[in-house]
Amino acid sequence: MSKSTRHHNLHSSGFTLLELLIVLAIIGIVAGIAVMSGRPIVKGQEGRAAVRTIQQSVWQGATMAASRGVRINLVLSGRTLEVLNADSGELIRSYELSEDVSLNIDDGTVLAFTPPGKVDETTLQNLPSPFQITANDEVFDLQISLIGEVRVTGGTG
Repeated sequence: MSKSTRHHNLHSSGFTLLELLIVLAIIGIVAGIAVMSGRPIVKGQEGRAAVRTIQQSVWQGATMAASRGVRINLVLSGRTLEVLNADSGELIRSYELSEDVSLNIDDGTVLAFTPPGKVDETTLQNLPSPFQITANDEVFDLQISLIGEVRVTGGTG
């Protein structure tokens, strides 16, 4: 093999700096497009996540009242939903709501659950009608039954 052929093979076996920069620029553009197109998907999930949080909180309150045989409260405090033992004040579970989510209720006890796992009728009647979650221009109406079932209407998707 001649000296010039070996020299030519060394240069053609790798990428030039210019080729590497072009590949990195293309990867950057594709990644930027992917991130920007994913944002609406994430924003759309906040409302559904808040609905699932309410459903889970109500289910957990009813379940805990039944299993522990004590009164359980679901309390809204700012952006936090708390499941509390009404007698001892013990925090059982806490859920943080997103900044983009709002509820049409004030801070305080949202619902109370009594043994054997039923929603206290007085607290249920004190909920606004409809009880709503709003997130990113989506409105979800929630209906809660005496046994802690949460039905959802509205929203998109």
